[in-house]
Amino acid sequence: MANGFSSISGIAAPYLRSDIMIDYIAAPGVGMHDHGQADAEPHDHPRPEDMDSSTRRVSHAFEFERYLPDGSENPESIFNQAPYRNASILLAGRNFGIGGTHSPAAALLLGCGFRAVIAAGFGPVFYDDCIQSGLFPVILEGKYVRALAALTVAAPRLEMTVDLELQTITRPDSGPIPFQMNPRLLARFMHGLADEDETMPFRDEADAFREAQQLRQPWIYRTHGDPR
Repeated sequence: MANGFSSISGIAAPYLRSDIMIDYIAAPGVGMHDHGQADAEPHDHPRPEDMDSSTRRVSHAFEFERYLPDGSENPESIFNQAPYRNASILLAGRNFGIGGTHSPAAALLLGCGFRAVIAAGFGPVFYDDCIQSGLFPVILEGKYVRALAALTVAAPRLEMTVDLELQTITRPDSGPIPFQMNPRLLARFMHGLADEDETMPFRDEADAFREAQQLRQPWIYRTHGDPR
């Protein structure tokens, strides 16, 4: 995961379509090696004319609607419209990222400049991918997501702030909206922890447990074909 952070501020993009599949966020055929897209500078994207058709399919999230068949940008897509093309927060509909397979969807959203996604609910696999990739997922009651989207449409250039320490979402034209997250996951984002970082403090305990278990239950550690 990248460096930790205590808040996220930026333009929000309202995209309240419900039941968006993981495969719609990341076009089918995108492999796990394409997670490297998340390392790109936010909003530093290649132009469609500089990419062949195979490259274009793996460059961005929402490829199906962001580009026309000839490779040019679709002006009807909210992600290609100002100021939303520079958004760092995505306001999503219910059941965002549903589907049962891991994919680079969360990493592609990061590569497009998004740092947080706010939705009434997420597909469990996509939510886990967000945690692993460093894309901050906020679960918020639908009426609050819709209210934030309405404010965003009315004044799209006003920045929104997701405060991890206070667990609030604010805009200059509204009061704070609270959200909740598992404290362990919240600390993971705030301190920029990866899986190995979370388990490191318990390594000595794990080693001691394994050594003791090997003495008590040695058969557990026997490899296939071990005659002992």
